Amino acid sequence: MRITVIIALLVAACSSAPSRPMSSGERLYRAKCTSCHRVYEPHEQTPSQWAATLDKMEAEKKVHLTAEERAEILGYLVGSSALR
Repeated sequence: MRITVIIALLVAACSSAPSRPMSSGERLYRAKCTSCHRVYEPHEQTPSQWAATLDKMEAEKKVHLTAEERAEILGYLVGSSALR
């Protein structure tokens, strides 16, 4: 009995919290940007740095984004960077 309780507590402690739904901006970011590099967390750069990074990636032809895709990705990165 005691071992069952201990195992149940260990399993409960190891289970992760429910994940939050992924925004369309985050989905686009992961689809468009992570084919070449790791996922950079939004808090790793300031909002102005994120805008400059997107400009650089587009200028170097590393990614092609429509205006709408760029706005969604930047909105996700800037909005999420403020949360940290």
